Amino acid sequence: MKYLILVAILSISFLSCKKEGCNNEDGCDIQETYAENALKVSIQNGIWGTVSSMEGNCMPSVPATASSCTNCPVKRTVKIYDYTLFSQAIPSVDSPVFFDSFSTQLIAEVNADEDGFFQVNIPAGRYTVVIVENGKLYASEGDGQGGLNPITYTNGLQNVNLKMTYKAVF
Repeated sequence: MKYLILVAILSISFLSCKKEGCNNEDGCDIQETYAENALKVSIQNGIWGTVSSMEGNCMPSVPATASSCTNCPVKRTVKIYDYTLFSQAIPSVDSPVFFDSFSTQLIAEVNADEDGFFQVNIPAGRYTVVIVENGKLYASEGDGQGGLNPITYTNGLQNVNLKMTYKAVF
C-alpha cells in the first residue's frame, strides 16, 4: 500500500512538472517567473527581462525523463555596454565565458531583484548585455562576428532574458 501511494505521489509530481527547468523540490518554475516578471515592467522604452541560472544535467532525452536540471531566477547585476567584440574584452583565466573587463563604453548598470527581474531605459543601438557573477562579466553568447551577448534595441519594450549556463551540462 505504501508503495502505491509513493508511486502515485511521484507520478503526480512528474506529470505536474511540464515546463523545462521546473524542479518541484526547490519550487522554481522559470516560466511562471517570466510571466510574473512581465507584470512588473514599468518603463515605456528600453529592455527588461529575467536573470536566471541553469544547473545540473540539462541534456534532453527521448523519451523525456526527470533530470537534475534547474533554471531558477537569481539576483545579479546586469551591465549594458556598447556592442563589444571578443577582441575588445579581457578574458578571465581558464574560462571562455567570463571576462575581467571590456574596453567599450558602459552604457547602463542595473540590479535584478530576487526574482531576477530587471529593466532599464537605453537609447536605440547595438549593445552587449552581461551578467556580473563573482566580480566577472559573464557572456556566453556570440553573433558569429565576434560580438559578445549582442542585442539590437530599436524602440519600445524589448524582452531580454539572460541565462547563465556555466553550471549546467548539455
